[in-house]
Amino acid sequence: MKATKKFLSGLSLLALLGSANAATFNTPDGVLNNFGGFDWTSSASVLVKGYDIRASQPGNFAGKQDIIDVYYNSFANAVLDANGGTFTTAGLVKGTGGAGYEITVKAHFQEVVTCLVADCSFVSITPLTGTWDIYLDTTADANLLNQSGFGDGVNILSGTFTGGQTVATNQAAVNPGTGTTLASVQGNTGSTNNAYINPNLNGTTVSSTLSFGPKNATNGPNGTWVQPTSWQGSGIGGGGNGVPAIGGNQADFVGQADASQSFFFSVPEPTSLALTGFALLGLGLSARRRKQA
Repeated sequence: MKATKKFLSGLSLLALLGSANAATFNTPDGVLNNFGGFDWTSSASVLVKGYDIRASQPGNFAGKQDIIDVYYNSFANAVLDANGGTFTTAGLVKGTGGAGYEITVKAHFQEVVTCLVADCSFVSITPLTGTWDIYLDTTADANLLNQSGFGDGVNILSGTFTGGQTVATNQAAVNPGTGTTLASVQGNTGSTNNAYINPNLNGTTVSSTLSFGPKNATNGPNGTWVQPTSWQGSGIGGGGNGVPAIGGNQADFVGQADASQSFFFSVPEPTSLALTGFALLGLGLSARRRKQA
């Protein structure tokens, strides 16, 4: 896990330190005490659908808004304790195939994008609502290339996104652009499978970075990333299992995402976030950001 991600994940877990209880997670590797969350793989992808705001359009579009759909699939690189450390989980498979078990997440949420200037070169992004589900699967079949195998296994946690912090960012005239953007998101845990996790978890915090590499590139700016060749259930292309076309301005596009997720069980209200989020969906960024990527 990158140093920045460790730092941000650590922030999200500070609220757990004062908890009177400790959560336990019953895994094929044994019972993990003081369970805190998951570190999702940095090679995951997000699918953005229906993004219709572009920069450098003629006319005055200040105040124009667009609601976009975001889909995220990933598998766990590690199980985290409540202090931000990593459990030893020899049987956890960190990729497709292999003997052992995998932990996967599927999430879908919406964001509203608002033009802050006439040509939409500067926008605000506000996370709205959505849902997330986490699974434990004894057959390691999650596939980042064709985006299949993330919704099977036993559902151990489910919940909703309830919103997040509004951020402002530059965007380029062509989407997707190149760069990394930041955000925050908050949510609730609606269902805890007590055969695996105790006690019931009430809140969730998601932290992440989101990066976009050059079109046709095999690696994104945030480490090694391969653009998916298909996306199960995307609603795009033949049979609804396609991915957005490459080239030109795209209302639908995919990008790289790196996330971690922590849980709370002693707070009655939705947890607040002050972290980067895969909720922010890397719209095309400014030329200045592109040079930094």
